[in-house]
Amino acid sequence: MRYLLIFFTVTFHGQVLHHQMLSSQGTSKKLPNGIVVMQTIGQQSRIGTSNNTFVVMQGFQQSFWGKYIASNPIEVIQAKTYPNPFIQTVNIEFSKEIIDEITINVFDLSGRLVFEQKKKSENMILTFLLPLLPSSEYLVRLNTSSFSYFTKIIKL
Repeated sequence: MRYLLIFFTVTFHGQVLHHQMLSSQGTSKKLPNGIVVMQTIGQQSRIGTSNNTFVVMQGFQQSFWGKYIASNPIEVIQAKTYPNPFIQTVNIEFSKEIIDEITINVFDLSGRLVFEQKKKSENMILTFLLPLLPSSEYLVRLNTSSFSYFTKIIKL
């Protein structure tokens, strides 16, 4: 008696499929007008904007910076950053006079502290120079005894 053995093989494509999938990670929000905003994987971009609730960046990846920027205490202080993008000088104009000394911390895309300075604002404007930083995006944290404020700046 002869036996014929036939082996069936099943190929698992899990790893291949994994690298071909598109996915989103992070928080999703549905706007009142029905638009859904999601964070996804990809590269960071050089431009973006924010309001009190959402941070919108062109590109694929939303960094954690959006959560920091959205946490700004608008009932305490509002600020306008200009020029942005900048070449050497950054100005931050506040909605009211700040008497306290302000600690300026600038972080690069990796979260490393690349600049730190303590300074007082003059006529509701805080001005600081960043001529030695390379062209990139940076997160700025301003601290006083009464508030912390975050903004994103872009160096050309």
